[in-house]
Amino acid sequence: MAELPTGAAPEITLPWLVRLRWYAVAGQAVAVATAVGIYGLRLPLAPVCALIGLLGASNVVLGVWAARARDGEGEGRGAPAALLPAVMVGDVLGLTGLLYLSGGPSNPFGMLYLVHVTLAAVVLGARWTWGITGLSAVAYALLFRYHVPLVEGGAHGAHAGHGGGDGLLSAHLQGMWVAFSTASVAIAWFVARLTAALSARTARLGEARRAAARAERLASLTTLAAGAAHELGTPLGTIAVVAREMERAAARQEGGEGLVADARLIRAEVDRCRGILDRISARAGESAGEAPEDVTAEALLQAVRGALPQGLAGRLRIEVEPGVGPLRVPPRATVQVLASLVRNGFDASPEGAEVRIAASREGDRVRLRVVDEGSGMDEAVRARAGEPFFTTKPPGRGMGLGLFLARTLAEGLGGTLRLETGPGRGTAATLELPASAGLKDPERRRRE
Repeated sequence: MAELPTGAAPEITLPWLVRLRWYAVAGQAVAVATAVGIYGLRLPLAPVCALIGLLGASNVVLGVWAARARDGEGEGRGAPAALLPAVMVGDVLGLTGLLYLSGGPSNPFGMLYLVHVTLAAVVLGARWTWGITGLSAVAYALLFRYHVPLVEGGAHGAHAGHGGGDGLLSAHLQGMWVAFSTASVAIAWFVARLTAALSARTARLGEARRAAARAERLASLTTLAAGAAHELGTPLGTIAVVAREMERAAARQEGGEGLVADARLIRAEVDRCRGILDRISARAGESAGEAPEDVTAEALLQAVRGALPQGLAGRLRIEVEPGVGPLRVPPRATVQVLASLVRNGFDASPEGAEVRIAASREGDRVRLRVVDEGSGMDEAVRARAGEPFFTTKPPGRGMGLGLFLARTLAEGLGGTLRLETGPGRGTAATLELPASAGLKDPERRRRE
């Protein structure tokens, strides 16, 4: 089994190795043509071309494995772990064969062994790296004893060397420079690109871990809220029943209007407590088993207005661009999230100010943008915005769950939540959600 380092997965390394090997095929063909056509060297062209062709054919097969490793990731259909070491060993043996047919140690391209050693160090584990290093050293040593000497021939050779020695030396020195440049570029290019690919993969894994951590916190919050709702449901129900009885008894008494009003206030506050428990216990994206549905942006935003108190609903400005179309979302959870963002906007804005919520379409996404006229956030607050139970509101005004649930809903649906803010310029919260799969992008529809 190959000992692969963390992150050097075949689905990443194989495509880059395939590209590098195609460059090697092209470079070898150019080197042979230059040696024969410009320097007039006599080479056994049949076996040399056969080795280059074998490298190309093997790279076609390797390309198929690379495609399977990419398409079959996580399904057990990717490349076997022993494939990369086998390819490395085969490339070292192929280079040895070409050097054997073209002068052995006098061929300056012998330093290309360094490329294979470097690739092994980047792609394989320590055991295979030392194996490739030892194989390269032994193969290069054998070339001192076994090789086909370079011989000048034709008009080029007679003109260049006056006997051959100076011409071969000149060709060797120039070839050393070309080989050095080729090896340096190949090592730098492959290592840089592979490192970038691994870094991008690490970043994606980091984001996935952060999303998993947020989901775990939400699950813990949901469990806690469900327990609280269960424990508080009975006493709240009792209070509601007693308040109703008080209201009826006070209504029969003379001068009991004040008690009636108090009883109604108690019942209203009980209903409010129940609503708060429902909102806390609602999982983002699946409120009470709620499944995603196709809902128009206009209906969604009007439902948000209806979820606000009367005094705030009149100050909410709704803007829906033409052609937005429906969204594929769980309606109740989405309305709760948007209403929470709108309430945050009103809390941050001056008394009597408007909050704007706008819907627009871009490609297969619908953007819901809530903009307030508040004082904005500084970097310290913005860095923590979205953490559960983090809030800048006074005690009793909020629990710090609005942005957390909004981000969880968006990510659960394959969307995003983005905050644009700064001191003194308000805050814009943009919720980007998937449009209905059955509706084409309006721009594409117009083109068709």
